[in-house]
Amino acid sequence: MAASSFQRELNRIVGEEVIVELKNGKKIRGLLKAVYPDNLSIILSDVSMGNEHFTSIVLSGDSISAIYVKKALVDMDELRSMLEKIFPPRAIVYRKDLGVIIVMDKVRITEKGVEGEPGLVYDRVKKVYEEYIAKRKG
Repeated sequence: MAASSFQRELNRIVGEEVIVELKNGKKIRGLLKAVYPDNLSIILSDVSMGNEHFTSIVLSGDSISAIYVKKALVDMDELRSMLEKIFPPRAIVYRKDLGVIIVMDKVRITEKGVEGEPGLVYDRVKKVYEEYIAKRKG
C-alpha cells in the first residue's frame, strides 16, 4: 500500500517544474518528464544548471538527494468552491486523489487547465478558471 501511494504521488508530479538537489549539493531546475520506479532515475526537460541550459537530462536515482516541487498555482478546493457558486453542487465532482474537478460530466479541470468539448459549460468553466488564475497571480 505504501509503495503504491508513493508511486501515485510521484506520478502526480510528472509534468511539474521541479528543483532536483543532487548528493553533491548541486541543484538542477527543469520539467519532470518521467520517473523510473525501480531506481527513481528521472528525466528532466527544459533544464537549467547554473548558467547552462539543456533540452533534456537523465539523472540516476543514486545521485539524487531531493526533489522539490514548486508550489501549485491552483488550489483545487478553492476553485471548486468558486464553481459551486455558479453550478449546482451535484454538477461538480472533485476527485482530490486524481487532482481533477469534473463539471457536469463534460469538462475536466486540473492544475494544468481546462479540458472538454467547446460549448456553454466549457466556456463558463474556462472563464472562471482564467479569472481564478489571474487573481492568484495578482
